[in-house]
Amino acid sequence: MVKKGVKHLLIDLPSVDRGKDGGELLCHNTFWNTKGKIRMDATITELIYVDNKIDDGTFFLNLQVAPFENDASPSKPILYKIED
Repeated sequence: MVKKGVKHLLIDLPSVDRGKDGGELLCHNTFWNTKGKIRMDATITELIYVDNKIDDGTFFLNLQVAPFENDASPSKPILYKIED
């Protein structure tokens, strides 16, 4: 995903990493490139809900993030369908 230029990953799982990985957080660290130039403009939004009625497609994302100084923050992702 990083090589494809994905900057905002939204998933319906509690985490992109396994629950028991010994604290390695491999997916998080890879996505943000924590061992190199950190991708400060990239986000991971976990545990989202998207109704099954919404078709796959291309969307604009309005990712509203609470202004917390922390490594995690609640967010409100809003999708706007781009008409084909």
